[in-house]
Amino acid sequence: MRTAPTLALAVLCAALLVPASRAWACASCACGDPTLTSMGGEQPFEGRLRLSTMLRAWGHTEGQQNLDAQRLREVRMDVAVAYAPRPWLVLAVNLPLQAREVLDVSLARERGWGLGDIDVSAKAFVWKDKEFSPDHLVSVVGGVKLPTGPRLNARDGTALGLDAQPGSGSVDPMGGLAWQGFRGSWSFMASVLGFLPTRGREDFRLGASVRTSVGAQYQPSTRWAVRLGLDSRAERAADTAGVSEENGGGFIAYVSPDVLFSPGMDVVVQAGVRIPVVNQLRRVSSTPIAQLSLAYDL
Repeated sequence: MRTAPTLALAVLCAALLVPASRAWACASCACGDPTLTSMGGEQPFEGRLRLSTMLRAWGHTEGQQNLDAQRLREVRMDVAVAYAPRPWLVLAVNLPLQAREVLDVSLARERGWGLGDIDVSAKAFVWKDKEFSPDHLVSVVGGVKLPTGPRLNARDGTALGLDAQPGSGSVDPMGGLAWQGFRGSWSFMASVLGFLPTRGREDFRLGASVRTSVGAQYQPSTRWAVRLGLDSRAERAADTAGVSEENGGGFIAYVSPDVLFSPGMDVVVQAGVRIPVVNQLRRVSSTPIAQLSLAYDL
């Protein structure tokens, strides 16, 4: 358990440090688009391979303060690879490495860390307005989260609580639509995704949710860009054995500013924060989500 995250990180770092041959064209040139993109926002061309890692820190508190409140904090690093076997298709695999801490109102504390559940997905571009350097792209997205995260135990051998586990033990499919548009130094995106979790450990199931994202990016130079987005999530409450949880369920929206920077060919660094501006979740308060990512095209 301790060596797996280290090995995954070492492999990624080694790949990122391999110098690109000057005889190769850059990935942006090969797809006819110089727009700086993060993982998942790239335009496809056959053979494109992108590695990325993203570090996120976030938390939330469930329940009423001084009564039944429970605080969750998480630091998560995602290691991902995306490959385009066809000009219209991108396949991706994402492996999370997670560290979680759960603090109860009684001051009881649980900590868990390790490999989380792997996500596999496919993005098929079903329409574009022109063949080369399109101004509009429409894609269909589908994927599934697999129960690969191990069940963690405390020092006394008992299983940690569900909130401290990096994996849910469930198979969770998702699907939706996405659009990308480009106009000069500006680019735009919008997506809507539906998630339908299944029942996992201890007969627990997360609520079905719909997540939307819209954003605009301005890129004044080939080296850097700024982006502003609005992300939202509407979800049903989770349930255990069919009995709904008191906490959770409802709607939350985030304002999402980002800065993207390219220190060299085919490398994009992105830093940003997701700030909750509307929170109608039941008995749940959320912190901002800080994130830092690095993407590299081979």
